[in-house]
Amino acid sequence: MTEGVELCAFLTTRYLNSKLMGPAYDWVAANMPDLPRGVIRMRSFHMAPDRGMTIMWFNNQKNLDEAFPGLKEFQNALASRFEARCDAQKSITSKEFDFGD
Repeated sequence: MTEGVELCAFLTTRYLNSKLMGPAYDWVAANMPDLPRGVIRMRSFHMAPDRGMTIMWFNNQKNLDEAFPGLKEFQNALASRFEARCDAQKSITSKEFDFGD
């Protein structure tokens, strides 16, 4: 891996019924497992009445790869309980387009 590149997981959610977003957040708060090994930072975003996103930064590729099936499983559980479309994707940052923290 190139020095200075950060490894991330993006978890996105779009609710088909925006009224379910509040109950879904409550469910996540009550059911969220411990953070996976190697998570160095996590930030969640409320983007619109029907959308949310979480970014998780990992310390190395191995920990991201090991955590990813569990992240996808949690997203699938959220989607099936709350009429949502959920996705999980791995990503790396682009050093050429990073502009501060």
